Amino acid sequence: MDRAQGTVRKSSRRGAYFFLGMWLGATGYWLATLLGPATVQDYAPLALGVLTVVGGVYIFRQRVYDRLHSRLSFPLTWVFVGTTAIGAVYNMFLHPHEPGPLWTVADVLVALIATAPLLYGAVRVFRSTGDR
Repeated sequence: MDRAQGTVRKSSRRGAYFFLGMWLGATGYWLATLLGPATVQDYAPLALGVLTVVGGVYIFRQRVYDRLHSRLSFPLTWVFVGTTAIGAVYNMFLHPHEPGPLWTVADVLVALIATAPLLYGAVRVFRSTGDR
């Protein structure tokens, strides 16, 4: 019984590490897209895509997760898609081509808001997989 619970916790921790890695990668993507030079902006989507595929292959080969991770995955994905869409609308329509210093603060806030669901999911799963 303890061995099975340990396997489930280990597998769920991997899911939390995936959420955390995606949070770091997506935050870097948004900061590079909003604040970086044109060259960095061109390669940022490619880097995030590679990170997603590698992380997905790593995490989705797991066969078992705890209940919280299973319950969180799909709603978390949809909320992340929604906040990412908000960030994309901001980038397309509100973000100027030559941002000033105050726009930098807005850009960082948009990057953090767009990726907040991933950090929330990682923290929740890490808390639930702690040794009881």
